[in-house]
Amino acid sequence: MRKWTGPTAGARAAVVAAVAAVLALAGCESPGTLHDAGPARQIAEHPSPQPLWPAAATSAPATPRAESDAPPPSPLPGLPAPAGGLVQLDARAVLLHDPALTDLEHRALSGDCTRCTVQPAQYRDLSGDGRPELITAVLTAEADGRAVLHVYGERDGKVVPVLAVGANAAFTADTVGRDLVLHEPDGPTARTSSTYRWNAVRMAFVDRQTVYTGPADGAAGCPTPEPTVPAARPTPTPTRPGGVVIGPDGRPLGRSAAPSPVPTLPTRQR
Repeated sequence: MRKWTGPTAGARAAVVAAVAAVLALAGCESPGTLHDAGPARQIAEHPSPQPLWPAAATSAPATPRAESDAPPPSPLPGLPAPAGGLVQLDARAVLLHDPALTDLEHRALSGDCTRCTVQPAQYRDLSGDGRPELITAVLTAEADGRAVLHVYGERDGKVVPVLAVGANAAFTADTVGRDLVLHEPDGPTARTSSTYRWNAVRMAFVDRQTVYTGPADGAAGCPTPEPTVPAARPTPTPTRPGGVVIGPDGRPLGRSAAPSPVPTLPTRQR
């Protein structure tokens, strides 16, 4: 019998050449070195909601009312925009020059309405021109459970109203990027969100969605389901060799039924 003595020198050389070719095709480098895989892909950033004011006191739900997109807004009379932008204006100063304010809003400004409040001015760039708009709201919760959200912009050195929308006095508002989102409670288990976006003239209505959160726990007519407990799996009865059943105390209880004997078939012989 011939004894195998391993691969020949030619075979070993062929293996080494094949491994080197594979490493070259795979772009492998020696251990500990860095490999440049090219520039990393940029990750798109999604804007997150930025609250304008804390949640207001709850009141009766109501359907929001938005002004029509026509005619184009007119500048507020007697109120020029400061050289430094609207960030230098106070909310009350701007509202007092707005001829479109309701009587209840004027009562709130004059202090003649109990529990009526004016939200402090917030400044966000909603038009994308680098100049922040002024956002405020007048809440007349005691009188009618309502509120009016106002947004003012700057155009040609003048202050222009670009949005006035009625809402529930319990509303909250966010700016998501350059979108203004108005949230209103719609009963105890739902919320309606309305989105407004700049359309080169004013903030225009874009979309409205109602999110249902389901029945409240413990509410009448909404029973709370009982927790389900999985059934215990039966424990096999221990037996001793010979078919004797063992009880909980370890004593034999009796003999189990013996399994039926399996008949043995005769082996055919040729």
